[in-house]
Amino acid sequence: MHDTTMRYLQRNGSALNKQYEQISSNQKINRPSDNPIGFTNALNYGNILSALGQQKVNMEDGEIYMNMLETAHKSITNVFGRCRDLAVQSANDTEKHQDRLFTNGEIRELLYEMVTISQTKHKDGYIFSGKWINQPPYEIKPAPALYNQEDLLRQVGNLSNDLPIEIGLFDGEYQDPNLYPNTLVSLPYERHPEVQRIIPGSVSGLESFREKSHLDDPETQEADYEIDYVNGKLILLSDAAKAAFYKEDPPSSGTFVPKTQDITETDPPPNMSFDYIYRNSIDMSGEIYREVSTGITMKVNTNPDDLFGKKGQNDTDSFKEIISLMQGLWYNDQPQINRGIDNLDKGEERNLAQQAIEGARQNRLSTIYDRNDYFTIDNTAAKGALQDIELEKAAPQFALAEAVYNASLQMAATIMQRTLMDYL
Repeated sequence: MHDTTMRYLQRNGSALNKQYEQISSNQKINRPSDNPIGFTNALNYGNILSALGQQKVNMEDGEIYMNMLETAHKSITNVFGRCRDLAVQSANDTEKHQDRLFTNGEIRELLYEMVTISQTKHKDGYIFSGKWINQPPYEIKPAPALYNQEDLLRQVGNLSNDLPIEIGLFDGEYQDPNLYPNTLVSLPYERHPEVQRIIPGSVSGLESFREKSHLDDPETQEADYEIDYVNGKLILLSDAAKAAFYKEDPPSSGTFVPKTQDITETDPPPNMSFDYIYRNSIDMSGEIYREVSTGITMKVNTNPDDLFGKKGQNDTDSFKEIISLMQGLWYNDQPQINRGIDNLDKGEERNLAQQAIEGARQNRLSTIYDRNDYFTIDNTAAKGALQDIELEKAAPQFALAEAVYNASLQMAATIMQRTLMDYL
């Protein structure tokens, strides 16, 4: 009788505790033993909901990323638009050289803004650097010039005639770790980046020479040099400029050799310096993806070569296109100003093409985001049907279990008071 009473008392207590646990947790299934199949299904729904939640976070981060890209595209459109307006104005025959120089100054600020746009960041990472998010894709560097000695050697013969001498320029201060010598004997400049995109008006060190189109009297004066600002070349025109880079060896022999920038050189070439836009030599074509659905990823970044242009010596990019216009203004060269307008149009076309691609991605992301919401609702409802209690049913069941348990306690108390003395 005692064993039977305790067994049923414990059973009724367990039933009451289970009802209390379900009401407290608001779940019908709290452990596998409650409902093994239901527990497994609820766990699967929970995993699905967890994955959907993380994918939603990924999409929200990707949306922020693409919103920043959209802002960058709009800023680039504004820069190109303003540059084109100024270019059309400067292409007018009535524009004076001084006016074009003033326009060059304004476009220079727009060029700086373009560099700033290229350095846009998302969570401390550059969005136009591919996977190398810690490296800026473009930056403005001040540099002393290293002259290409091979160019100087190759063009010694031009000293005896009136042909110009083109000298390639290198950054004499910065050594790029991604550059390696192409020969067994390393030349001084081979680890230094080859300069392109020199900013017109930033060159110093050649003040003793006359630059083309900056002459007091162009009809009677001869220019000593000019600069290809786009491709980074110094072009020597006059005998005086050539003499600054070559010497007779030995003197009065008629045999010329280029001067070097070695510290032991008694009469080195001019100390030319300039500001230029340096394009990082790393491969910035890496793509960044976000997982937006199970097994499905979406690219969220833009390849800088597709947006700004290629990096090769003979390729163009947004910065070269603007500097080409600036060079036309700097040299008062109306045909080059007109070519600069066409170049700006090419840059704007690239920007619009990438903007359209980004817009399509944003639309797709919005569709996937909505589908994620629907899946979340459906799986939450399915999990709730398996696991959640209905309080309007659970409350009466709890009251009944409590009444049964209390009755069991009263009966047990009556029975447990009996001893062997009651039967003597």
